Amino acid sequence: MTKEIIDNPWFEYPKFHWNDKHAVIIGGGIAGCQMAWHLCQENWKVTLIERHDQLATEASGNIAGVISPKMTAKQSIGEDFYTHCFQYTLCLLQTLEQQGKPVEYDNCGLLQLTHNKREEKRWAALKQRKLSTDFLQLLDEKQASKKAGIPLPYKASYFPQAAWIKPASFCRALSNHPNCKLIVESEALSLKKKQESWLVLSDSEKEIAEAEVIVICSGKDLTNLEQTQFLPIMPVAGQTTSAKASIESQKLKTAVGHEGYLTPVIDGEHIFGATFERNEYNPQLTQDADNKNIQQLEKHLPQFSATLSSFKSSHIAVRMTSPDRFPYAGALPDCDFYKTNYHDLHQGKKHKNYPQAKYQKGLFVLGGLGSRGLTTSGLCAKMLCNVITNKANKNSNALLEKTNLQRYCHPARFIIKQLKTNRN
Repeated sequence: MTKEIIDNPWFEYPKFHWNDKHAVIIGGGIAGCQMAWHLCQENWKVTLIERHDQLATEASGNIAGVISPKMTAKQSIGEDFYTHCFQYTLCLLQTLEQQGKPVEYDNCGLLQLTHNKREEKRWAALKQRKLSTDFLQLLDEKQASKKAGIPLPYKASYFPQAAWIKPASFCRALSNHPNCKLIVESEALSLKKKQESWLVLSDSEKEIAEAEVIVICSGKDLTNLEQTQFLPIMPVAGQTTSAKASIESQKLKTAVGHEGYLTPVIDGEHIFGATFERNEYNPQLTQDADNKNIQQLEKHLPQFSATLSSFKSSHIAVRMTSPDRFPYAGALPDCDFYKTNYHDLHQGKKHKNYPQAKYQKGLFVLGGLGSRGLTTSGLCAKMLCNVITNKANKNSNALLEKTNLQRYCHPARFIIKQLKTNRN
């Protein structure tokens, strides 16, 4: 993404007019629950649909995950995105606590190890940038070992505010609102227009819910609906493994990142992994995946790994990611309108007055969060909530304006890219 996308009509939103402040959200993972909370804060009523018998079952079903930023050697759009998302999520967790909605998490910090040449170069480049020590500290082996509470064989980038978190508790806290109605064991298989509203239908076209506004947050099923099939998306399966903590391993005080991640002791065990298998839609827990996680841990932390016992499969899920690694967060475009009215973008007609974009009114999406949805979902949900409630173009949030998140996460960005390169 470049600055050229700013102020282009195909990335702008109209002012929406709703007869009723009610939204149906499809998917009860972290994306759907974030959307539920943010809309409820705007005094909207929400119907949250989950196809399993409880929230946070699939990609958000891991026992524990990590909330942390993602740094690049030089400042970049991607780094800014993750940094702002990280800071927003930390504030959101504090807000939930103030609302009396506790979440099981711990700001234990994260040590990202310099376990290969790429990380060594990144560590050296970050050290030159002299970032705030409240946000990031560049530690040598001795300093990193002291922070961790165990011997570490590498230098590390230390994020003191990073946290491990139980995603299920996060989802429960976010959806715990009198304006939020939860429907479980119901699978949304299709959408049907009914005058100004949309019907959400299950098998045999049984009606589950109805609303003017539908927000699709269905994870690996994101493109199963006719209205979302145009979105380019790739599934990545990841399995985590758990191990019983030992007297020695309990000394670990922080989360640790290498190729994967490792948590300090949580309820008597450590969670680590995860595997990374592209284009896998229906994975199963396997011993082979556990072996990969164990071998990875032994490679990077052999002394620590040797103290563990009782390894077992923890959780497996599919995480969806987009080609540019930014999530989809916005209104679903009218694809035919885009292709008809912006078909000559490849000719570079910079001064042509193009019409304002047209959308599938009432349909929105939040998905493609990849493996860092616990960190990024909050700010993306805030941005999408602003779009739905007509605050997106009002400079209502300095953080959102600074990040240009609305453009980078626009669901039509790949349509525009194809039109500009004449590959439609």
